[in-house]
Amino acid sequence: MTDRPSPGRRLLALLTGLVAVAALLAAGASWVTLSRPFDPPQLSALTVAASANRPAMPRYPGAITVLTYHGVSDEDTAAGTVSRATFAEHLAALAAAGYRTVKLADVRDALAGRAGTLPDRPLLLTFDDGSLTTWTTVDPVLRAYGFTGVAFLTTGRVVAPGTPSTFLSTRQIRDLAESGRWEFGSHTDALHDWVPVAGDIQPALTNQILVAGRPETLAEWRRRVSADLERSQDFFQRVLGERATAFSYPYGEAGRLSNSIEISRELPVLLERAGFSLAFTGENVPSGHVNALGGSTSRWLLPRIGVRRSTSTASLLTMIRRSIPTVPPRDLTTAPWLAAEGRCAVRPSRLRVSVDGHGAGECRLDEVNTSQWRDYDLTLAVDGLRPGVSAVVAVRDGGGAGHRGAVEVLVGRRQITVRQQVGDSAATRLVTRDLRSGAHVRLTVEVRGDRITVLPAGAPPITATFDNRLHEGGVVFSLTGPAGTSVGYDAPVLTPIT
Repeated sequence: MTDRPSPGRRLLALLTGLVAVAALLAAGASWVTLSRPFDPPQLSALTVAASANRPAMPRYPGAITVLTYHGVSDEDTAAGTVSRATFAEHLAALAAAGYRTVKLADVRDALAGRAGTLPDRPLLLTFDDGSLTTWTTVDPVLRAYGFTGVAFLTTGRVVAPGTPSTFLSTRQIRDLAESGRWEFGSHTDALHDWVPVAGDIQPALTNQILVAGRPETLAEWRRRVSADLERSQDFFQRVLGERATAFSYPYGEAGRLSNSIEISRELPVLLERAGFSLAFTGENVPSGHVNALGGSTSRWLLPRIGVRRSTSTASLLTMIRRSIPTVPPRDLTTAPWLAAEGRCAVRPSRLRVSVDGHGAGECRLDEVNTSQWRDYDLTLAVDGLRPGVSAVVAVRDGGGAGHRGAVEVLVGRRQITVRQQVGDSAATRLVTRDLRSGAHVRLTVEVRGDRITVLPAGAPPITATFDNRLHEGGVVFSLTGPAGTSVGYDAPVLTPIT
């Protein structure tokens, strides 16, 4: 007679069987998950209401504001990755301010002086690197606002459909292109990296790197970069059926910091030879001044305002506001002025500058973009001159134009001096002429190209040629003298010469 298993043993066998079945089901589910192609869906567009209390944004004919983002994600907290909420707030504010996106063809037209069809506040949105979030997160928000974008791809990082990656796949790129919202450009194929150079590490694109322990020659650099650009163009031809026309410099670096002075001159030649006609800089948050692009902008150095995780909507709008050129006012006393040193008092038709305890006073334009102030005449009267006091009228001042320096006219009771200050260099005298005047002198300052002419009333003209790097800029009124001294600048009138 066969012994029947006890109830306890039967229960144990049943539980063991159930565990085995559960393990098989879990294994099957894991196999399905792992074998399924990686294909993340697009997220729902996160939109927010724009603040109704923001000041109106300026306009300037033919000026296009360009922004650059990288990733948009709540999981990635890198400095260059913007949160979903911040990105949504940025776009809501831009749309509410009247910005409308444009395409690369509009940029070419603006650079050629054909900006008649641009919206009042044109905006180019660019996205560097080819992050997967361009597909999952950014595109739904662009669609919600009717915006378009340009994605600059590091083409060597693009993956095949279904491949797990933080970068876009070829299928996603094709889908984005077919939406009509997206254009694409190159961010190199495999040169978006820091590599060893002699005694340092630097961006691979714009430096002569180490080859077998020695610096590569310029010819080797040309071959290396040309081959990379061609691989990137082959990618666009294969995936989208056409070569790219726009390029974005990795790290925003176009060769200014290169270990070879020839590279910044030669890189545009290689880009054009590879089929590119536009190249964008500035992928980082600007530490200084960034201009909107326009007719006078170099097509190989197109500026962009970089956006990072820390960029609030208020600071973004401030950077955009500062990037828009200001139309020169005829009556300069109607412009916004601030006291950079000493005291600055403004009333109708007169600015008065007073010296503080440090022996200087200065009236400077307050957040006025003077990047389009090139050739102009400035007429005014200087009042309050006395021995030991020099009134200083600066033209082509780069404080609002993106360069450092100015051409200065120093007016005293006995002489006029014209000098220039470029970059971080000390001021250098260009010309000095005797002047016999009292406390009051009228003068006209004419600026044309790299030439300045000073016309004091009742005295011969004074002319000088200055450094052509001082190619645009505004006006500054200042003086040097004992503490408590003040000088008036009466009826300052600016007349642009077109």
